[in-house]
Amino acid sequence: QHDQSYLPVNRFCIMNDNKGSPTKKRKANDGRATLLDGAHDDVNTGNNNDGGFLHNISGQRNDASSAACDENNTSQLDRMEQIMTRMEEKLATVSSLESRCEQLEAKCSSLENILESTSQSTKGHMNRLETKVDSVHVKLDRSLNFHEYNEMLVKNQRWEYSADIDTADNLVSNGYTDDEAEYVAETSEELRDITLQLRRGVFPEDSNQFDSEAEGISMEMPHDDPIFSEAANDELLPHWKEFAAALKQFTPAMNLLSDNCERFFTLSFVQLDHEAMLLIKDALIGKPFRTLSFTNNDNGEDDPRGMSVDAILDIVESNKHLRQLEIGMNRIGRDHIEKLCSAVH
Repeated sequence: QHDQSYLPVNRFCIMNDNKGSPTKKRKANDGRATLLDGAHDDVNTGNNNDGGFLHNISGQRNDASSAACDENNTSQLDRMEQIMTRMEEKLATVSSLESRCEQLEAKCSSLENILESTSQSTKGHMNRLETKVDSVHVKLDRSLNFHEYNEMLVKNQRWEYSADIDTADNLVSNGYTDDEAEYVAETSEELRDITLQLRRGVFPEDSNQFDSEAEGISMEMPHDDPIFSEAANDELLPHWKEFAAALKQFTPAMNLLSDNCERFFTLSFVQLDHEAMLLIKDALIGKPFRTLSFTNNDNGEDDPRGMSVDAILDIVESNKHLRQLEIGMNRIGRDHIEKLCSAVH
């Protein structure tokens, strides 16, 4: 026990609960606190070494601070571990998603391959179906054509040629000149022969003598001077009626021809009066001939006899199959040229 203890602190205060205590404090000149008037009896440092009491306080504080730091570090580590755990979980989820995306891509690729294969197969199947349908249509059209052709033949079984044919001698005896009688007799026989073949459903035998891949009707008269006898035309008119009627019902036979077979109709140096011309024109309307030829069918300027250009235009405009048109030694007006050129396909 010393009369005075020095504490190595800058400032130290002790408060006394006894308000009437004579204990006072002052600061020493060296900066250390001193106790006055017996105050030393009330202070016990508990250690003879200088600063022992404060050393214990400082140690306790350091231990508490160290514990707090350890606890803080442990808490941060725990949080870090939780963050790392969550990140690992997220990475695992991302990895799982990537794996699933790869599986989906593989499935999509497989589906695309299947779809492409199915599309190609479907396209091939559709092409085969279209081919079969076209084939069926062709067969149906051909069956229909055969049916119409057979109906035509059945109707013609009861048909008979109604026009009479006179010999040249009989015609001369009835007042015709030799040229008129010969012309009428030959033309009548030719018209009858062609008409009989048309009624039987066949083309005239000599119609394909120029082209083995063509079928048609050709009438060519001798290149003699025209005969304008009304009696001669009247004598031939029944034969023209028979021919025109047979030609008009001949379409089913034409429809049986193959696509590469040409169909033609030719009139060359044929004398027709107006009534006979209208009969031939009506029979040729809509007939699927690909070639039409009219030569010297307009005889004379004052009294034209034959197939006029106006009648030819009506025939051409009704024929959507026409590829070739020939008009020779016929009078053609300027207004007819454009119509004739535009009518050929």
